[in-house]
This record gives sequence, C-alpha cells and structure tokens, in this order.
Amino acid sequence: MDIENTNLEQFLAEKYPGLTAERNKTGALIIRGVACSEGNWRRLKLYLPHHPALAGFQLYVQEQLEYKCYTGNNLQVKDDWLLEDLLSHLPKLLPPKESFEGLNDSVQRSNIYADILALHKPLEYRLQMDASCSRIRFSQFPDFDQHYLELEVPTMRLLEHSLPDCVMLGEMLAKSARTLSDGLNLFRKLLEELRTFYDNFMDIDELCHVLQPSPITTKHNTRVFPLKERVYLKVTIVDPFACIASMALKIIGPTEEVARLRHVLSDGLGNWDPDLDMHKNLLRIFDLCYFPMPDWNEEHKPEEEQEKHCNICFVYRLDSGEVPIVSCDNPRCVLQCHAACLEEWFKTLLDGKTFLDVSFGLCPYCKAKLSTSFAALLDAA
Repeated sequence: MDIENTNLEQFLAEKYPGLTAERNKTGALIIRGVACSEGNWRRLKLYLPHHPALAGFQLYVQEQLEYKCYTGNNLQVKDDWLLEDLLSHLPKLLPPKESFEGLNDSVQRSNIYADILALHKPLEYRLQMDASCSRIRFSQFPDFDQHYLELEVPTMRLLEHSLPDCVMLGEMLAKSARTLSDGLNLFRKLLEELRTFYDNFMDIDELCHVLQPSPITTKHNTRVFPLKERVYLKVTIVDPFACIASMALKIIGPTEEVARLRHVLSDGLGNWDPDLDMHKNLLRIFDLCYFPMPDWNEEHKPEEEQEKHCNICFVYRLDSGEVPIVSCDNPRCVLQCHAACLEEWFKTLLDGKTFLDVSFGLCPYCKAKLSTSFAALLDAA
C-alpha cells in the first residue's frame, strides 16, 4: 500500500529515519539519505518522476566511493509495487555490500543513524527528530522532565540544552563525546551531578515569592526574593557542581537595615548546617519561620495588578525581567523603583555622582540622600 503524500515525511521518519524527501521543479519526488538493509547502511538517492508509481524510477546507491544506478532494467521490481514495497525489498534486490579493503569492521558499522535507532528507549526518555533528520532532541528524562538536549545530526554539534548557562556543555561534548551515545550519556551524568543544585533551589521556588528571574527555568542560577518589607535577598550559585562552596548572597534594601542584616548573615554562615538544604539554612540564619510569599488569593490577577509599579516608569516588570525593588533609606518614603530607572534618574541630576559602580543622588520623592550598587541589581535577572 502506498503512502499518501501528506504522510510521506511521517512514514520515512518512523521507518527510515535516515531518509528525507523533496520535490524538484518538475514535480518529481527525490528521496535521499541512508537506509539500513540487513544490518548494512547504504547511502542512496531515489528519483520517482511519477510518484506514487515506480515507473521510470532511478535508484543511485553508493558502493565504495561511487554511486551505482539501478532502474527497472536491472532490478527485479514488480509492476504493482509502490515506494514502500521498493524500500522494504531493497535488502533482497541489491547485491551484498562490499567492505572497503583495510577498513576496520567497527568503523564500517559506525553510523549516526544506526546510533539513533539503538538509542530509541521510550521508557527512559523521549527521542524526537525533525523532518529533515538533521536535528535530534532528547527530553522528558525521569526525575528531570523539564530538561532537554538538542544536537545537530550527523555533526553532533550542540544546538540547545537545559543546563545552567554557566555549564560549558558544548566544550565538554567536543572533548569527550565521539558518538551520539557518548553525548547522551554525558548529559544524563551531568543531570545526576546537578541534582543537588536543583534540589537546593526547589524549596525556594515553591515557598518564596521569587521576583527574579521570571519565568524561572532550569538554566538560571540566581534567585531574588523578599527577606522582609523593602529588603530582598539575592542568592547566586556560581558553580552548580559545588553549590554551597560557590554560593553568593547579597542583601538589597535600605542602607542601615542592610548593614544590620549583613552582620546577621555573616554570623549565621558560620553555623551552616550541611544536613539542611539552602532554604532551611537561610531561615535559621535570619531566625524566620518562612519568607514572604505571594498573595495566593490574587493568583487570578495579572502580575501587574498584584504588585506595585515603579514610581519612575510606572511599569512593574521591564522587558529585561527586572522588578522595582529599590527603595529609599527614609523609612517614611514610598519610593519603589527599578534599579535601571533610578540609574537613569541619577544621570539627569547635576549633583549625581558615580563612584566604583555606586551611584549617589537625591531620592526623586523625599530628596533624601540615596545610593545603591546598580551593577549588582541589574545583573540579578
């Protein structure tokens, strides 16, 4: 039974993942790529000027370093055969494949498309390929269902992945992955090694009102969330493979309150409990039962309606993902704005100054002296 034109790509992807189809200017169907016949992979080109019929077909099969042409004159093809019949009977129609003299057997058997078929394990992950069989994606791993790996086929060049941006996955693959299986095994090994990294952020993401980044993805290694009224905590894990050793904490808020909490943080870090996760240790350090959480009663409202707008640009979240978390040192002042907006404000002031990335100026509302480290705030997203 022939395959309808609309289902041709799906048919090839399911039964012959190494083959792709296209039509030339005259409307003839051209199928090219590699196909397996009794364990041997052959590179071929098939021209079908009257598809779905096989009349006038030309089949070019690579043998040694040249292509040999087969037609209805030198292949025993039945008159009522269609494309699916021809492809399924190729092992019997074509002569046995000759080996290259002096070529190692393991090299002859090595083929990226054979690797793809061998790696089809639906219970362990999901394997997908694009229509042209030039891009392969692994996803939905057990315990890591948000993660994915995309590679170019057959070069195995890294295209996309879900690991933190600071993980040099491309370099790792280039150094140690010679086959598709090597690349997949390396990725799964890294997922296991990063389990602690993701576990440490899990409670923070679920139990804290994380403001930045938004939305949170598996690639982010920073979180910004409220510590108390007008005070925020920025947590960064510089090296995901050494979570606690590379953890960086920054307190953002009014100057006097930040100075006090820095002493609390410094003392608390000395009593860090390795048996507890990051979230529980931070609660112990600041002597809290929980960190501020979003108002779940307003879950149905848009984000902009739930939160306070910036007092300078009157927007809640910028395109960069930044939210208004900068406030004035004056406890009676209502100022709340984006670090980027405040930086632009300071640039317009005649008496505004910048020294060592710290901008100094007057509060746009109460005119009290105001200073903040913009570099640290702007890279928090």
